[in-house]
Amino acid sequence: MKTFEQFVSESAEQGSVNLIFEAGMHSLVNDLESIVEALQHAGVQFEVVGGVAVNAHILALHRSRSFVTRDIDLLVNRSDLQQIAEAAEPLGYHAKKMMGGYTLIRPEQDLAEAVHLIFVGEKSKSTQPLPHPALHPEDKLLFGLTIPVAPLNDLLQMKLNSLRPKDLIHLETLDEVGLITPSVEQGLPAELRERLKEARERIAENKPDVEG
Repeated sequence: MKTFEQFVSESAEQGSVNLIFEAGMHSLVNDLESIVEALQHAGVQFEVVGGVAVNAHILALHRSRSFVTRDIDLLVNRSDLQQIAEAAEPLGYHAKKMMGGYTLIRPEQDLAEAVHLIFVGEKSKSTQPLPHPALHPEDKLLFGLTIPVAPLNDLLQMKLNSLRPKDLIHLETLDEVGLITPSVEQGLPAELRERLKEARERIAENKPDVEG
């Protein structure tokens, strides 16, 4: 586990440093490293999804567009839940059922800082058009840590499935850095292409008018 000084030093090599941003990411990356190592050691298959995965996809292209996210979202198989809970317990985590999945949380943590488990082939909410995708992990480098991340198409599917306010922000970022290409868009199911169109319209409506 890296000290904050090591973390900032390595981040500075990539460009300018924002200490508030780096402090938030340092805490997250330490938690991420611990849970990733524990699950890999236990032989559990999983992918990092959510805001952490969005960061992992954009960092190599546009580090300035990375952002702080407080929680860790993992896509897992429900059949591995007991094994996951046992692997996380030595780290101080306890498994707790929540709407749409389970969470791994330590006594001192807020729910927003916990590890959220989402299940392959299921819907977190009945209103989602499609179930969560199967596991197709890709190794990505995130602040010196190699993690198994959902591929872009699967990550987009999950973001478009949920379409919460924070998902719109993540979709806007992915779009603006050029990751949602026409070919990527065409690879989405028809109902999600329609949702992407809706998301872009909502994003455009919320952008402030800037007079030149």
